[in-house]
Amino acid sequence: MTVINSNSAAMLTANSINQNDRAMTSTMERLSTGKRINSAADDAAGLAIATKMTSQIRGLDQAGRNANNATSMVQLADGAAEQISNILQRMREIVVQAADGSNSDSDRAVLDVEFKEAAAEIDRIVDVTEFNGKKLLNGEAGGVGDSSVQFQIGANATQTLEVDFSDFNLNAGGAGTSTSTWSGSDSLVGSIRNLGTAETIDFSGTKEDGTAFTLSITNANVAATAATGFSDATLTNIAAALNTAIAADATLADISAAVTNGQLEFTDSGAGAVGGTIDSVTSPTTGTQTLSQAGANPMGADLSSYVSVGMGTDFDATLNALDTAISGVATQRATFGATMNRLEYAVDNLASSSLATATARGRIEDANYATETTALARTQIIAQAGTAMLAQANQKSQSVLSLLQ
Repeated sequence: MTVINSNSAAMLTANSINQNDRAMTSTMERLSTGKRINSAADDAAGLAIATKMTSQIRGLDQAGRNANNATSMVQLADGAAEQISNILQRMREIVVQAADGSNSDSDRAVLDVEFKEAAAEIDRIVDVTEFNGKKLLNGEAGGVGDSSVQFQIGANATQTLEVDFSDFNLNAGGAGTSTSTWSGSDSLVGSIRNLGTAETIDFSGTKEDGTAFTLSITNANVAATAATGFSDATLTNIAAALNTAIAADATLADISAAVTNGQLEFTDSGAGAVGGTIDSVTSPTTGTQTLSQAGANPMGADLSSYVSVGMGTDFDATLNALDTAISGVATQRATFGATMNRLEYAVDNLASSSLATATARGRIEDANYATETTALARTQIIAQAGTAMLAQANQKSQSVLSLLQ
């Protein structure tokens, strides 16, 4: 039956055309972007998963760049260490030549000039070798008193690699100073002030030689430092009490406590200290802090006198010291080499992981070209057919009007 008031056929056809237009628009969007998911409405769960994968991919790519930077940094240090090794070899050669009895005093004086200049050049190389403003070979590559640098070579937290660049200063083998700040200083004071007069605070640690020790201070110890006890103790009072406890133990003569920039700081000045620790503070609170001397130095002994005094007259002792230094530098260079190999493996693995994750993300969010082009052709045909049917539906109403004329 043909009606005048409501052209239902035309209305149904128009509705179908609108639905087809939306489908065509969606298909064209997927083809133009290459993605199946262009908004959360397309696939909410898929979008959430793809977003997490994007974070992982970007993290992996940046970690790869970090690893490449780390490789460059280690290569630079190794190149400088190679030159130091060459200089030490030449210095040893000079000593062997000078030790021969056929040389006169004047001959040895000339050789000593070259020896001292060679030693001075080692110190110069140590001083000028830097990467992005970081001096690599002076024992402070990671900061004051810290020769270790931590590289972020993973996309997530704790995925790091620590590299010790050591200390190549000629005096690095002698007595050094390592400083460490306990990170819990602020909470420490607050906790101590709430202690009773009978309480004890234990500072536990390990010296560089592996000897464990405990420093204990009481309310009375703190009161002896111009405080009234725990109730109004400051870091300065605590440091003074610790130094009193240290002074009472001859085995801890190298350790001292002080306050620097508002934090409790421990210093270990033992000869050749390479890893002493103040491990924890217990009752009332705990914290962990490592005391690190400027790396395990390769020189083995204090050679700073070579710059000013020269090789001296005890040629055997000088040769032995140089042999130790050459061996130490070679060992450190072997460590650099192993680290570079490890970083190369890390870069390859990061690239592989990034590619695999990107592929997995693509399976979730990328559009299927064949499917979408087929869908586009279908919607275009439907659109043409719908337009033709709408014209016919409208024509039926026109035929009714013609009867009224």
